[in-house]
Amino acid sequence: MRSLRMPLIILLCAASVFAKRGLANQDGQKPAAMLPKQGISAPSTRPAGLEPLVGGKISPDSPVLTVERPCGQPGKGTRQSDCKSVVTRAEIDSLLDLLEPNASPAARRQFAVDYARLVAASEAAKRRHLETDPAVAKQLLIQQKLIHMQVLANTFYRQIEAEASNVPIPEIEKYYSGHLLEFERGEARRLVVPKQVSTPGTQPLDASILKTKAEELQTRAAAGEDFDKLQHVAYEDLGIKAAISNTKLNMVRRANLSAEESKVFDVDPGQVTQVLESPNAFVVLKLESKKILSLEDAKPEIVPFLQRERAKQEIRDATESGKAQFNLQYFGLASAPELFPPPQVTGLAGERKTQSEFSQRIGARRPMMPRRLEVTISPLTTR
Repeated sequence: MRSLRMPLIILLCAASVFAKRGLANQDGQKPAAMLPKQGISAPSTRPAGLEPLVGGKISPDSPVLTVERPCGQPGKGTRQSDCKSVVTRAEIDSLLDLLEPNASPAARRQFAVDYARLVAASEAAKRRHLETDPAVAKQLLIQQKLIHMQVLANTFYRQIEAEASNVPIPEIEKYYSGHLLEFERGEARRLVVPKQVSTPGTQPLDASILKTKAEELQTRAAAGEDFDKLQHVAYEDLGIKAAISNTKLNMVRRANLSAEESKVFDVDPGQVTQVLESPNAFVVLKLESKKILSLEDAKPEIVPFLQRERAKQEIRDATESGKAQFNLQYFGLASAPELFPPPQVTGLAGERKTQSEFSQRIGARRPMMPRRLEVTISPLTTR
């Protein structure tokens, strides 16, 4: 969970708070609850049992902070409401629901205190007419512009995520039927003869000797001898003192094996492969059984992949429709950066801390998108 710190409050709240409070002072009405602008989704309900603050029974329009200021000599048209600023529970709740709807009660309480301090400090600044300082006025305009762009950019990425999450069933079925081999899995046995074998007082064995031993084992395996027994024979005959590797491969998939070893799926169940060569060993495999996952079983693995692909396509479309020319000398870059870095499709299956086997496998060939991009302008933090 993101921490609710003062710089974030200042960035997202200050401009709209000042503008809205000014409108409220003009008409003498209490400020309404701050709600997200159109296009920005915000939770309509708070998590069950999570009251924002200790005073959970306070009505939404009740003041939770009132900052009074000197009015001087009352003038024509001056109202008592012009001499104070009121913050309601609804105002703070709306900000919390927008910025951190799942915050703990302690975090919500600290947010409210920080926000009250922000209001008080801004009122003190206005009493000193600091907003009329040209440097302050310029900073306010710049921050308002950047916050405006930040909110729009984040809404753009969230919209892409929402659209990408709705993968049509025909699209899932099409991918499944076109990639059946990716969902094939089976039980197999594997014999390994390492290429680097040294025995005490001797030179490493020649590769031809090791391959001959592997071919002998392959013949015996094809005749039906047990793989565990043959693996023991290989280690004993070659004088290998290391721990014997397990021969059984449970529900393995093609992509879990090397390109050579994946050939085991090309033989019939019960059959043994020829001697296969990898960089570090000679290998013999036997396919005991195999099957293809059903569409229903494969869906939890297909859907997150298609969601990422759909999101990346939306990003590509946005990139093509919004070309930009970078002054590479100014940026100190050899080539132009991506205009729209691809966002992570957060909240979608397969993007949690533990990915499915399929997601990990696909990720090795098609890089997964980085963490979701939230556009933030950190230099705006008030110093």
